[in-house]
Amino acid sequence: MGKGVPIRGKRQGIETRIAGVFAAGIVLLAAYRSPAPEPPMSVYVMDEFARVRPRDAPGSKRVAVLSAACNEYAPFQIIVRAGTGGLKRVNAVAGPLVPKRGHIIAADRIALYREHYIEVRKLSPKSRGKPGWYPDALIPFLDPSTGKPPVRARFAAAPFDIAPDSNQPLWVDVLTPRDATPGEYTGAITIFAEGIRPHRVPIVLTVWDFTLSETPSMRTHFGDGEVNPLVSLSPQITAWGGLDEAGQRALQTAYAELMAAHRICSPIPPFLMPKVNADGSIDPQPTDAALQQWIERFHITGFPIRFLGMDGRGWQGDPPGADRKRNARYLRSMYTYLRAHHWDKMAYIYVADEPSSQEAYNDVRARSKFVREVVPGLKVLCTKGPQVQNPPWGSLVGWVDIWAPLWPMFEAQAVKKRLSAGEEIWSYTALCQGRPDTPFWELDFPILNYRIPMWISWRFDITGLLYWSTTNWASTRDVWTNPLTYGDQYNMEGSLLYPGVDVGVQGFITSIRLKQIREGLEDYEYLTILAQRRSRAVAEDVVKKIARSWHDWDTDARHLLHARAEIARLILAK
Repeated sequence: MGKGVPIRGKRQGIETRIAGVFAAGIVLLAAYRSPAPEPPMSVYVMDEFARVRPRDAPGSKRVAVLSAACNEYAPFQIIVRAGTGGLKRVNAVAGPLVPKRGHIIAADRIALYREHYIEVRKLSPKSRGKPGWYPDALIPFLDPSTGKPPVRARFAAAPFDIAPDSNQPLWVDVLTPRDATPGEYTGAITIFAEGIRPHRVPIVLTVWDFTLSETPSMRTHFGDGEVNPLVSLSPQITAWGGLDEAGQRALQTAYAELMAAHRICSPIPPFLMPKVNADGSIDPQPTDAALQQWIERFHITGFPIRFLGMDGRGWQGDPPGADRKRNARYLRSMYTYLRAHHWDKMAYIYVADEPSSQEAYNDVRARSKFVREVVPGLKVLCTKGPQVQNPPWGSLVGWVDIWAPLWPMFEAQAVKKRLSAGEEIWSYTALCQGRPDTPFWELDFPILNYRIPMWISWRFDITGLLYWSTTNWASTRDVWTNPLTYGDQYNMEGSLLYPGVDVGVQGFITSIRLKQIREGLEDYEYLTILAQRRSRAVAEDVVKKIARSWHDWDTDARHLLHARAEIARLILAK
C-alpha cells in the first residue's frame, strides 16, 4: 500500500476548499445582486428618429451633438425618466447657444415641446408596428401667437408630472439664423422637477458655411384653399366657430405660418383671392396688396386654380360645357392677372382627382382641351401617372403638364419620357395602396417613412409633393385619443396636425410626423445645393446609397443621417 495522507492534512485541505468555494460564492452573489435603484430623475438625449415609449429602458447619451446649415432646424429629443417615486412639476428652460466667435443664437430660437402619446389600438392595413402608445403630437411650451405659456389647456405642455418608472420625451427645435457665423456653438437646456436638483443637458451645435433658401425647392400642395382647415365637423373646434371675421383670418394666418415653417406651401385663403364677378371676370384690386404680401411672406410656390361652378371638392360639374363662357372669362382674366405679377409660372389648374374610369379620363381630356384653348400657358395637374393604366381608356399624354402619380403607381421609364418632354413630375400618397409597400404615411409605420420620400423624389427628378389634407379630424370625435381618422382603420390618415383648442392654443399643433417631412424637405435643399456647387451626378451617388425606388430604401435611419453629413462635407469641399 502506498503512503496515506495524514488526517490533519486532509481536514486542512477540505477547509481550504470550503473557504475557496465560500469566497467564490460571495463574489458570485456580488455579481448577481440586484442592480442599484434608478435615480429619482434621469435625463438622456435621442436623435429625431427615436420613438421612446413610456416604459422603454433609459438611454445613455447625455450630450446633444447637432449640425445644421444657416436657416435650418436642428431637432433632437430629451427624455426625462422618473424613478420609482415619480416626478412632479417637471419643466425645461433653454439657454442661448454661444459661439467661439460671432453672435450668440438666442434662446428664443430654441423651441420646446412636450410629446403627447397617442394610443394605437387597431393597426392600419399593412402595418408591421405594434398596438400601444406612440409619441406624436407636439404641445408647445409657448403659444406661438402670444409668446407666453398656453392657458386653459386640456393637455398642458409644462409643468408636467411623470408616473413612476416612466419616460416623458421632449422635442427640441433649434433654428439657426440666416446670418449665423459658421462654427461651433455650445449651450444647454436645464430640466427642473419638484424636490430634485436641476439637470443640465449640454448642446454642441456645428453651423455649416452654407444657407438654405427661404423659398423651398420642392413645390407642395397639402390641401386646397377651398378645403379650409377651419371647415371641419370635429366637435374639438367648435370653440373656433364663434370667432369673428378677424379671428378667422388670424387662424388662417397661423395655419400659413405653421406650414411655411415646415417648408410646405400654404393654401391661399378665399378672402385674398380676386373677387369673381357674375360673368366670370375678376376684380383683383381690393385684395391685390394683401395677396402680394401673403405670397412673399409665406414663400408661396404654387397657385392652384379651380374651375368655377364645381361642387364640393371640385370634381363634379361641366366647366367646358354648361359653364363654358363664364369659366373661359374667369381663366383668361385670372391668368392675365397672375402673369402681370410674374406668378404664372407657379400657377396650375387641378382638373381631376385620381381619374379611374373611361368617363373620368374623358373628363380630363375635355377639361384640358378647354384650358389649352382658353389659356395655353396654364399648366394642367392631374393625380395620375403618364403610363397607360387601361388600354380602352386611352392615354392622358398631351393633356397633362404636371403628373402626380401615387407612389405605388410610379413607373420610372414613363416618367423619364415626360421629363424629357419638359413636363413636371410630382408625387402623391394616400392610405396604404399598392404592392409592394411604399413609405406609407400612417402613425403606426416607421417615422423614417415621412422623410425618405424626399430622397426618392430627388432620385427621379420629382419636384413636387401632394398630400390631400393635414386636418382630417371629422371622422373621429377626439383625435387626441382616437387616431382612426379614415375609414375606422387608418391611423392619422390626412391628419398631420392637431386642434390647438385642447392645449390652450388658438391655432394648430404640429406632430413628429410633420417635423420629419420638414427634415426631408431640408434634405432636398442640401441635395439641390450640392448639385449646384458640384454636379447632379455627385448628389445622385449619395442618394442611391439611401433611396433607390419607391419600393427600395435603406430602413436604417442612422445611414440617412450619415449620408446627410456626407452631403454637407461635399458642399463645403474646396
